[in-house]
Amino acid sequence: MAEPRADAVAPAPAETAGREKKQPRTRIEYRRFNLFHRWMHFLVFVSFTVLVFTGMPLKYEDTQWAQWFMDLFGGVTAAGIYHRLAAIVTVFYWSAEMVVMVVTVLRTRGHMRDRITLMFNAKDVQDIVGMFAWFFGRGPKPQFDRYTYWEKFDYLSLVAGTVIIGVTGFMMWFPIQTTHLLPGYWLNVAFVIHSNEALLAMGVIFIFVHFFSAHLKPESFPLDKVIFTGSLPVEHYKAERPLEYARRVREGTLDEVLVEKTITWKTYAADALWWLITLIAGVSAVMMTAFIIWSVFD
Repeated sequence: MAEPRADAVAPAPAETAGREKKQPRTRIEYRRFNLFHRWMHFLVFVSFTVLVFTGMPLKYEDTQWAQWFMDLFGGVTAAGIYHRLAAIVTVFYWSAEMVVMVVTVLRTRGHMRDRITLMFNAKDVQDIVGMFAWFFGRGPKPQFDRYTYWEKFDYLSLVAGTVIIGVTGFMMWFPIQTTHLLPGYWLNVAFVIHSNEALLAMGVIFIFVHFFSAHLKPESFPLDKVIFTGSLPVEHYKAERPLEYARRVREGTLDEVLVEKTITWKTYAADALWWLITLIAGVSAVMMTAFIIWSVFD
């Protein structure tokens, strides 16, 4: 091995420092959702969006805007295929969630009755009353634990709505088998229930409840990233879920849900991508809602 030259000059400290790789920034975050939750939400997001944009045009098939949406998917036949594929995905994630729910209840006795469950309880009634009082300047804003009442409404409406839409959808998907069991007019009943429940679900998700409470409130605007990334900064966690934070500090379980996250350009790129996808879906749904209202009153 060659010996280093005696006259070699070591680089100046300033030069060495200038060539040092900049260390990425890190911060401590609260892990709110695990990988299973995030994948379930991704499947819900994709399948529900496809179901809406391929199903609503069928309900208003005599309008020009419905034809335009159908053309985006390659025509009525192709849109029908996409609709059924999204329905299969919906059955998969709903079944997986039900299995997890049953296992969780069996493993944690009393889970359905405590304050961190997704089931409604007396605390939610107090929070609803307290929020209205806060809206009108009649009291402080209620403090929340792991789940708020509007998140529970989102979740339970999805669970119940999926059953209604799923049953009526399969009745229309398999009309011959359905009419072996029920009179033929039940197919018409199924269409009315299916299409109107889907219209209600679209309004709840994109217009009235979910998008507003998740993304458009001042604390989260323009995008609540936690369901995509799984975690959020601790200071946001303390502000949004003060009761859960206090409970974990009291029980000594806070460290179990804290993670160190590295912030790089990829972090910001992923945030921008999710924001763009969510924006396109939301704006498209608002446009479709406007077209539907126009069709009703035209």
